[in-house]
Amino acid sequence: MENTDEILSILSDKQSREIIKLVSKTELTVQQISNLLNIPQSTAYRKIKKLEDLKIIKRIKVVRTLEGLDESYYKNWIYEIAVTYKDGELSYKLDHVKMEDKIMRLWQKFSE
Repeated sequence: MENTDEILSILSDKQSREIIKLVSKTELTVQQISNLLNIPQSTAYRKIKKLEDLKIIKRIKVVRTLEGLDESYYKNWIYEIAVTYKDGELSYKLDHVKMEDKIMRLWQKFSE
């Protein structure tokens, strides 16, 4: 039930939904997300950490910058969240992006 409350909290938070939407289209860093949504980096880090803990988004790569810092890129890891209320209990189900979906998107990207 605790994770259900956290999922509902994330879904009711506009900035978290916007982050999910942004990383559904392309992989982004925390700084890019912060700039696109015009929110402080600390807020973006906190929300991304929560989304990552709930397995909604995923860190897909880490790039070392010229300054020697590691920069993480995030991408959406789900294609559906279903919240259900039955017999007085809330539950949820996350459907993660399947590997064949990733391969198809990659192939489409190369064919463009």
